[in-house]
Amino acid sequence: MRRLLLLVAIVAALGASATLTYAAGRQLAAVPASPAPAGAKHATVVVPDLRGEAFVFAKQQLQDSGFAWRVVGGVQGYAANTVVAQSPAAGTTLIDTGAPLVKVTLTRNGKYRPSGEPQNTSPYGPTAARLAR
Repeated sequence: MRRLLLLVAIVAALGASATLTYAAGRQLAAVPASPAPAGAKHATVVVPDLRGEAFVFAKQQLQDSGFAWRVVGGVQGYAANTVVAQSPAAGTTLIDTGAPLVKVTLTRNGKYRPSGEPQNTSPYGPTAARLAR
């Protein structure tokens, strides 16, 4: 009886693990925001200040805030690299179009050796970045 319960638990754990692995490997597709009626107020988002942050934290902050992102310049998107510039600038207010694009420029972190594949774009596509008035 104990062996049967152990076997059932192992099969259930493997099934859950396979489902999570499949879901984690899928890329999300951005859905373009529908246009607001004329005269309607638009929701806005403010670009966070990412300068000086490790790339791994900067990209997560962007994603959590609803932005798409892309690495520009000669340094690839490895976790330990540091953000030295961004566009649009920190504090810029944009219309929330779904996933406005923020471009980040990185510098190498000489204390860590890059490993694995760099992440140079967000896992979902960007929408238009439009300045709020």
